Amino acid sequence: MYCPKCGAQNNDKDLKCAQCGQFLHCVQTEDAFSSLVPYRNAPALIAYYLAIFSLIPCIGLFLGIAAFFLGLKGLKISKATPELKGKVHAWVGILLGGFFGLLYLILTVLFFVAVAAARK
Repeated sequence: MYCPKCGAQNNDKDLKCAQCGQFLHCVQTEDAFSSLVPYRNAPALIAYYLAIFSLIPCIGLFLGIAAFFLGLKGLKISKATPELKGKVHAWVGILLGGFFGLLYLILTVLFFVAVAAARK
């Protein structure tokens, strides 16, 4: 079987291309749960949960930044292999994680500026 992405020769039983990693066969899911939760697109799913937990003030900065970058990776994966799904979870990670990561970063900088100004 030839890879539809790069054209490399692969065995018919191979799931992924040995050259570029493209999925050669459609991944069929049998249950309704797998169509809602993209458990095969791990970065998108992890980004989603990190973005939700970035609402917690003390750790939101770190979780938001991680959610943003994992969301970008999950979006890239879902665009390369649409059958893995996860586009919505990746966007939630990007938007929510990016927003709260940036918000807590700004609040942290303002806190340190206020502390430095109070010492003068």
